[in-house]
Amino acid sequence: MSLNELKKKLSIIYHDFLNVFNKEKTTQLSLHRSYDHKIELEDESQFFKSWLYFILSYKLQKIKEYLEENLKKKFIILSKASFASSILFVEKRDDSLCFCMNYWKLNALIKRDRYSILLIDKVLAWIQDSKYLTQLNIIITFNKLCMSTESENLITFVTFFDVYKYRVMLFKLINESAFFQHYINDVLFDCLHKFCQTYLNDILIYSKILKEHRTHVKEVLNKLHEVNLQINIDKCEFKIQKISCLELLMFINDLRMNS
Repeated sequence: MSLNELKKKLSIIYHDFLNVFNKEKTTQLSLHRSYDHKIELEDESQFFKSWLYFILSYKLQKIKEYLEENLKKKFIILSKASFASSILFVEKRDDSLCFCMNYWKLNALIKRDRYSILLIDKVLAWIQDSKYLTQLNIIITFNKLCMSTESENLITFVTFFDVYKYRVMLFKLINESAFFQHYINDVLFDCLHKFCQTYLNDILIYSKILKEHRTHVKEVLNKLHEVNLQINIDKCEFKIQKISCLELLMFINDLRMNS
């Protein structure tokens, strides 16, 4: 989406935050910081190896394309680890293939994070007296967080081309949801439970007065800008009175199934 197209979609009130809606920034590797994801194992002596298996030529081409794209982004680098996970493909609804890591062996060794995620009825309780709602959706949430350097080798994977490891946090790892929830709650700590609720990469902003609501949205956008998180403008809804969330329709004073 061009800058001019983005300006047309986004209210002029929020044009100071156009960079927060810039999808091109989602391909940039984040810097290491205190939020780097560290994997802790229950038993560090039980490492594992995965073996290559026969794969059709068109899938090999998909692997090569994936490697080239992520090497260019610096999301992955070569690994010399003595253990590795295998790869697999998941078929999407449109019959296309999704390239995935098979981390079931690793997940079996990882200590569970017990950080709690807010239940939907608790979210509803906070917004009941509000008149205006805005929903924001963060793009590629897990790729915006780096792995800690000591954990990178643990997410090594083997292909017919070479052995690689990730430098960014991955979906499908045990604890990724809890870790990201903890992260985004810290980022929005000053706003949380005052005029903002979060559920993973969805942010709900609620207010009683329109002028106040615009100020609240700007404050949240500024917080996201400070940590270089981007928003998907196509999945955002501004200044409305109902929101679809987790197969539910959330109104300012009601909750219904989205049938």
